[in-house]
Amino acid sequence: MTDHPDMTTLSVYLDGELDAAHTARTALHLADCPQCRALLNELHTLSLSLQALAIDAPPVDISARLDSLLASQPPRRIRPDWRQRLPAAFGAAASIMLGLFLGTALHPAPSTATPAEASILAVLGSAPPGALCTRPELCYLKENR
Repeated sequence: MTDHPDMTTLSVYLDGELDAAHTARTALHLADCPQCRALLNELHTLSLSLQALAIDAPPVDISARLDSLLASQPPRRIRPDWRQRLPAAFGAAASIMLGLFLGTALHPAPSTATPAEASILAVLGSAPPGALCTRPELCYLKENR
């Protein structure tokens, strides 16, 4: 093995979780490489130190307390009463009515222009947009009656 094993591989090797082929290659490398052996010894020392730490029990048993609280309360109805939904229903209805009212109030009134007035505003197709006409009567369509 020419490459040095990484920290994860050495940790898995230390825990004995490598497969047989990788274990054999890592063991051969460790036999020849003092740098990797020193790193493996540091990992082993760190592992032993962490295992020696005292773990204090939590001051309160939370699971037992939650179980007792849940057992002491009767199951409640999840579905809210219709009286609780009433203000929201009124608010929704008022919003819809206001929207309909504003929509009809802001809708433009139908045009009351006569066809003669509408024809005055029609621009000839031959005049480019924004162009000035030499004679204004040529710039508008005329109706023949």
